Amino acid sequence: MASTPAAASKRGPGRPPDLAKRRAILDATRAVLAEVGYTSMTIDAVAQRAGSNRVLIYRVWDTKLALAADALFGSMGEFEVPDTGSLEHDLRGFIAQHVERMSGDAYLKGLPGLTVELLTDPDLFRWMHVRFVQPSEDGYRLILERARARGETAADVDPRLLTRVISGATTSLAQTGRLSREATTETLLRTLVGGLIPLAE
Repeated sequence: MASTPAAASKRGPGRPPDLAKRRAILDATRAVLAEVGYTSMTIDAVAQRAGSNRVLIYRVWDTKLALAADALFGSMGEFEVPDTGSLEHDLRGFIAQHVERMSGDAYLKGLPGLTVELLTDPDLFRWMHVRFVQPSEDGYRLILERARARGETAADVDPRLLTRVISGATTSLAQTGRLSREATTETLLRTLVGGLIPLAE
């Protein structure tokens, strides 16, 4: 399994830039994505913003798609799965990490066009799934297993379903810009564990 977008996109041999230059290029990519989105993003615009050049960028990322994928998913960091002894508190902490990662301008403006192209590149799509989607599913699975062991829930819930519900709802709420990240987290938590519309007893 490829561990980086450059490897996933089958980059030819080339000397990668030092870490500072690489970081500057990825930062510039996120800035351009936040301004114009993926479709209008160009390598030239990224190079200019980073104080770099096209040749240096293409030594590491052989396509615009690989560069954008690395900028959005490669720097997200690992998910930490809370273990507070409470299903509600564990979910709140885990959901908050998703909201933090998915509510930035680069993600919100870059993801739509990027997603369409990722579907045409199976290797990069698998890399993204391993880097972001699978850790989400694994985290929810662990939280639910612990909750069942404590007797907090008796129902089997598909962690893949939770991941997709939270991801879709987070993106939708963040795009409106009406809720803070804290309020978004609480809304999603209440949707999962309490429901937005309580039923009369």
